[in-house]
Amino acid sequence: MGLKYIEHVKSVVLFLLIILSFTLTFSIWTFSPVIQTNEAAIVDISIAEKKKLEDIIKPYRMIISQENVLKGSFASQPIDFVLNKMKTWEIQTVELASNKVNMEQINEFIKTPNRASFFFTADVPIEILDNILTFADHNFPKAYFNRLVIDWNEDSSDNMSLYFISTSQQKIYKATAEKTDKLGFIERTIEQADAMQVYNEIVRNNKLSLYVSSSPENIISYSYSIKEINPNKFKDALFNNPSLVRSNSVSMSEQQYTDDNALMNVNFPYKSLNYVHPASENENPGNPLELIQNSLNFINEHSGWTDDYRYSRMNTANRQINYQLYFAGLPVFSKDTLTEISQYWGIDRVYRYYRPFYTLDVPFPLKTRQVQLASGQSIYDFLSTATDINMNSIDDVMIGFYLSRDDDQSLFNLEPSWYYQESGSWIRISPELLGGAKFGLE
Repeated sequence: MGLKYIEHVKSVVLFLLIILSFTLTFSIWTFSPVIQTNEAAIVDISIAEKKKLEDIIKPYRMIISQENVLKGSFASQPIDFVLNKMKTWEIQTVELASNKVNMEQINEFIKTPNRASFFFTADVPIEILDNILTFADHNFPKAYFNRLVIDWNEDSSDNMSLYFISTSQQKIYKATAEKTDKLGFIERTIEQADAMQVYNEIVRNNKLSLYVSSSPENIISYSYSIKEINPNKFKDALFNNPSLVRSNSVSMSEQQYTDDNALMNVNFPYKSLNYVHPASENENPGNPLELIQNSLNFINEHSGWTDDYRYSRMNTANRQINYQLYFAGLPVFSKDTLTEISQYWGIDRVYRYYRPFYTLDVPFPLKTRQVQLASGQSIYDFLSTATDINMNSIDDVMIGFYLSRDDDQSLFNLEPSWYYQESGSWIRISPELLGGAKFGLE
């Protein structure tokens, strides 16, 4: 009896072990673990506005050439009017028209009657226009332009010619624009020209001509209350996991934000921030088309366009792209604060991001006043008499705003001033208003 009882117990235990084995196997097959990840939660940060390519790639000057007269403007309204008309055209194949032109030939292109010319501060890849205008042929040459000329001189058809000029490469590309409503365009463009300033061409030997106003310029000066954007918004937008970011004061005027991958320094007096992601650094030259598109997308991701910023320069060797602050159609420069957005692109992401954290986008200025500036011709004549200026090194002369800060009243003052460009830098010419035509360099 004892042996039978033992055998019976063994059978029961074996049966229970089999059941337990099946249960454990089933549990393993159906087990879904809760996995804790270190991936950052997606934080949707909207600081200001998003922009389109047509908002950031804009000319700073338009010259309309008529019989025996040049008309010019920096104002957004007439420039935008013509550019918006161009968006309705169907542009055909872009082809090389001249492989090597000299400066005199480029000057002739601008002043030939019945043409409108747009001036850009930096070389623009022709291909990028496929995202702004309508092209019938999407095969583009790997070429650039910083002058865009519309020509309505040719036959009586509804077509017009477009010329894309690179003054640095000394090349001209041409395309035909169809479906232009040519007569209507000419009529309305001439109406725009009637309200524009008369400009003088300053011809220089073996140099690009300068185009300056022939009479005094009346420009509005503005004073705005300072509006800062909380740097914490940029911290939340730029770091992968904002909750893990460490913050510490470097000094009374500087705050630093860090995690294990990136660093952001905030300079409060200068109202600027400098974000760096060292691991992304890339020493290979950048692709111009990608630099423009990537930089636009990057700022759009956090709606970081706080004001009117326009593409102003690029250095493909160090993968740098800059956007200049504009106000009322004029560039803004300052010694007191930053007026540019700079990006350096690394491996698949931004390596360095340097920008202001204030905005001029406020509804109404606290005060305004009209300022009369000397004509561009007078400014050029003055520069010609200065013994410390090499006139051959001057690339352009134009009006801009000088941005200064009133610390006592927390105001930004935008004062119109003449500037001249030398070796890529803009240098202010400060008029001594009480001295009439007397000027002094600052």
